[in-house]
Amino acid sequence: MTLVELKKSIHKKVDELDDTNFLELVNAMMDNKDQIFQIPENHLTDINQGMQDIKNGDFLTIDDFEKRYERWLTD
Repeated sequence: MTLVELKKSIHKKVDELDDTNFLELVNAMMDNKDQIFQIPENHLTDINQGMQDIKNGDFLTIDDFEKRYERWLTD
């Protein structure tokens, strides 16, 4: 699909939409398309802690999780 075809396709779909919430979301995405996503500092701290936990072997595999919490999975 060429750029022109893609733009026409998007215009057609937008013109047919009656969902205000969705259109507002698309509008907000377009307004912010050039902004760089930055992970909040508290999230970075948690990510780094998780990475350190993995390096230290402090984690559960899915198999370990399923064995430990088998009763939750069968309820």
